[in-house]
Order: sequence, then C-alpha cells, then structure tokens
Amino acid sequence: MRLLLLTAAVLFLSLQAEGIPSRVVCYFSNWAIYRPGVGKYGIDDIPTELCTHLVYSFIGVNNATWEVLVLDEEVDVENGGFEKFVALKTKHPNVKFQVAVGGWGEGGDKYSALVGHKSRRDTFIASVVQFMNTYKFDGFDLDWEYPGATDRGGTFADKDRFFYFVEELRRAFDKENKEWEITMAVPIAKFRLDEGYHVPELCELLDAIHVMSYDLRGNWAGFADSHSALYKRDHDQWAYEKLNVHDGLKLWVNYGCSPKKLVVGIPFYGRSFTLSQGNNNYNLGTYINKEAGGGAPGPYTNATGFLAYYEICTEVQDDNKGWTKKWDAQGKVPYTYKGTQWVGYENPESVQIKMDYIKEMGYGGAMTWAIDMDDFHGLCGPKNVLMNILHANMKSYDVPEPTVSTTPRPEWARPPTTQGTGPSLVQTTRKPTTVHQIPTTKYTTTTMKSTTLVVEYPETEVEELEEIPEEIDNNDIDCSDQDFIPHLDCGKYYRCVHGKPMVFECRPGTVYQVNSHICDWPSNADRDECKQ
Repeated sequence: MRLLLLTAAVLFLSLQAEGIPSRVVCYFSNWAIYRPGVGKYGIDDIPTELCTHLVYSFIGVNNATWEVLVLDEEVDVENGGFEKFVALKTKHPNVKFQVAVGGWGEGGDKYSALVGHKSRRDTFIASVVQFMNTYKFDGFDLDWEYPGATDRGGTFADKDRFFYFVEELRRAFDKENKEWEITMAVPIAKFRLDEGYHVPELCELLDAIHVMSYDLRGNWAGFADSHSALYKRDHDQWAYEKLNVHDGLKLWVNYGCSPKKLVVGIPFYGRSFTLSQGNNNYNLGTYINKEAGGGAPGPYTNATGFLAYYEICTEVQDDNKGWTKKWDAQGKVPYTYKGTQWVGYENPESVQIKMDYIKEMGYGGAMTWAIDMDDFHGLCGPKNVLMNILHANMKSYDVPEPTVSTTPRPEWARPPTTQGTGPSLVQTTRKPTTVHQIPTTKYTTTTMKSTTLVVEYPETEVEELEEIPEEIDNNDIDCSDQDFIPHLDCGKYYRCVHGKPMVFECRPGTVYQVNSHICDWPSNADRDECKQ
C-alpha cells in the first residue's frame, strides 16, 4: 500500500513539474497571393505541420453596421480562402486555425468608436460568434494597433473600453462552449502599454499574448538600425534605450503578465533605409534620407522600407552583388548595406539565438510575422529555413510554470468590470476620492439609490458612501467625446464611465487640474478661480 502511495505521489509530482506545450504561431497574410512571380504565396504553400497555431490575416470592422467586415471578398469568400484555410485541419487536426481582426492598415479610429459604445460591442461580438460558427475557426486574434493611441485615432477612454470588450467577448465565447481561443497581438513600447492595456487583467482573460517584438526601429526613427534587436546596445538612448526584445518582454512581465502567456514575435522580414547622400558611415544608428521613406522596394513585396527574408537572402548570399554583411554583437541580429541601401533583418543564426532565449526565459513559444516571407521556395538553401528553426526548437520545449512574482496591482489601477448587472460605488479607506452616481434624468435636489462596486484590496475595510444630494443638470454633461470634465466646484470633477458622467471629489484641501486630470494643491491650479 505504501508503495502504491509513493508511486502515486511521484507520478503527481512529475505531472506537476511538466509544463504546457509551447506554441508556434504562424501568421498568414491573405494578400500574399497577389505578389508576382516566386513571391506569390497561397494556402497550398503553408507548411502547416511546422505550426501549432495558424492565423488568417485579416478581417476588419464595418463602421456602418459594427459587424465583421470581410476585407477581400473575392479571395476570402468567392475563392474560398476561409474555407480552404480551415480545411487544412482535416490533415492537421492538432493545429488551431484562427482569424485575426485589425492590422496596421485598418487604422485605429473605428476600433475606438466600436469599443466606445456597449451596443456596438454587442453587435460586433454577436457577428464574430456567427462568423466563427460559419467558417469553423478555432480562435480569434485581436490586432487593434493600438488602443488609446491618439496618433492612430484612439482616445484616453480606450484602455477601459477595450478591456470591457475583451471581457464581453470572453463571456460570449465561453457561452458557445466550443473551446474557442482568444489571443492578442501587442506592442512592447512602454507608452503604448500605459495608454491602452490593462495588462494583468487582459493576460488572465486571453489564451496567449502574441508579442510584436519587431518594428522597434524604422524610417520613422530618423536613423538606420536593426528593428528586432534582442538586447540594449551602447548607442540606444532616450526613448530607444529599452526598446528591445528583452526589455519589452520584461515590461509585460513586470506589469503583471505571466511569462507562459507571452509568445515572442520573430520577423521574417527586414526594415530597410536609404542613407543620406555621401554618407559613408554604415554603423548602427547612421544618418538616413528620411524623405525617401525607407529603402528601395523589393521585387516581390514592393514596399518601401520593407524586404521579405527571401528578398534579402538572395542578395546577400551572392558576393558578386556587392552587399557587405555585418553582425550586431550586442543586439544579436545581422544587418547589411550596399551603396545608400541599409537593411536590418533576421537570419538563421539570429533566429536560433532567439529560440534559445525563449527557452531560457520560460516564455510561451514563438510567433512569426509572417510565414509567407520565409524562403518558402528554397531560393537560398532549404525551404522554409526560418520556420523550421522555430519548429525544431519549440516541438520539444514545454513551457515551465513561472517562478517570477510581480508587484501587487493597486486598487486604483484596476479597471471596473462589466460582470453582473452593473457598477456600484464604494470607497476604501485608502482611496483618495469619493464617487457619486449621477442619475440619467434631469433633477434637482434628489436622493439616489446606493449601489455597490466590487473591488478587491487586501486588508482594507470597505465603507458604503453616504447619499449626498446635489443640484446637477445632467443634460449639460456630454460624454460623447471626452473622459474628464471639470466641475464648477474646484474640488470636484466629472469622469465618464460607460458613457455616463460620475462626480468625483478631490481630497480636502486639493483642487482638480483640468490639463493633467489630477487633484493638486490650489497654488498649482490651472484655473484662476481655483487658486488660493
């Protein structure tokens, strides 16, 4: 009996020690079918056996109906793109087939408009469920670039509203009971995370986070550099000091995301630059002709500042073409140059280093943008050489249970939830402001109902707010395009929550700052009437 118990205990411990299978996520761009000559790439070219997850890119959002928008009706529907893609599971039943919504070309303004209204979110989610059922996809990938990005048509309120959307989508998928996955493609720049992502909550809701650990440099930066350096280099300064793969992934972990959820992106393309005329300095960070928009387009991808791996390898492997190959010893990536052209990219050596790094750090796997830019014809050697490196390394790698710990998230930084019948209002003894619900109808001096907003904070007493009647004309508070609104009382302000205004009170002795949206001393007030 003791022997049986001992055997069971050992088996249990061994199972506990085993990790979860790693992911190899392969994005497929449906427009690759339009590339000329050897660049043309279709569903029949996909090396499905090398991937654990395949992502069809992209569908979009219809900003008239707020439903799913098929971006290329001819390729995706008339020519059976969706159906042929999902049909690959017949021969590869263990592979998950996903569809991605968004992408850089879709912009950000209509996604901000989508999440900003509950009715629109409901409509879109219902159409997503219908779409998933119609085409039999296994998962849905969110690729909004980026929530909260004002340079992309976003607003400050996107951060909360995007979280509401993901939470609602998760509930809708769970209700279907079909084990549909939800994943998300995300940036690693700190300012993007701060303005658009409730990191720990999103990581809990999602099955995996596809980290876009590339495009960290480009023509927009004003200098030539590798776009997917693994580590910080000596010349990285200011905004670029920590904009590298290692520090970007570490940021997600420090913000509260488990390493096992993070799938590290590997670009199968390079970023190219045109150097300034007469510039003979080819070092990392050298001067460029920014007005050129990037390096010369490739013969197949035909995009300025961008070259597929197969467009690069066919050039640099031929010594007669005059390219000089260099290695970024600190960033662990190659670069090459010729005349005024400069290209930073990935090669088999750098990809292998990143695979070793993923396993060493315990991340959830590898992702590529995109499989159609690998050397899929074998023009430079073995077919799909980069993809085979991902597969060879990840197939025997089980993701360990993380041993890292993160700083507890303060209560004020947590988003409210859409769970249940609606928000309620409480205040903890540590919270610096009090909150009052504003009725949706016009009134004067009336009493409101008390409700309760569930928040978690360890070892903190929670008190219900007093009912404080106020004379407020709610029709004058417009929440359609703003989040913070000053109150006539300098010690108060409005904030729009779920499209409805709520009154917040500053701590006694402080006043609301219109420009910075914080409560500060009256001597620092940015309104003359609030100075003392």
